[in-house]
Amino acid sequence: MPQHRQYGKEEGFLSFSALFWVLVLVAGVFLALRLLPPYINNYELQDSINNIALNASYSQLSEEEIMKNVVAKAKGEGIDLAPKQISILKGGGTVEIAVRYSVPVDLLVRQVVLHFEPSASNRNIMSK
Repeated sequence: MPQHRQYGKEEGFLSFSALFWVLVLVAGVFLALRLLPPYINNYELQDSINNIALNASYSQLSEEEIMKNVVAKAKGEGIDLAPKQISILKGGGTVEIAVRYSVPVDLLVRQVVLHFEPSASNRNIMSK
């Protein structure tokens, strides 16, 4: 029995829809690689700020020392902070820390700026 060959489709070539989905997948991976690191760094900074607030509410650290700790932790996460981007209130056994910063992300065709505002507070349960 002779085999009939279909003409119009050549083996080994990607169809337009397959090429489209490959491009969508590549674009998704590219965006993830560009956008996820700032969010991960912010999550880690948030965790560090929580720990700093917890420890500072039970210690004699000054607001200036707390600020230095926040700046050092941020630098460890690859985030450069100026003191004016950090707000610290300490008094009565309560510590409140708020940080505001932005991260520019280059997406080749466009640059986006991600804004983050991690914060933490803690109250010493031993204080009145």
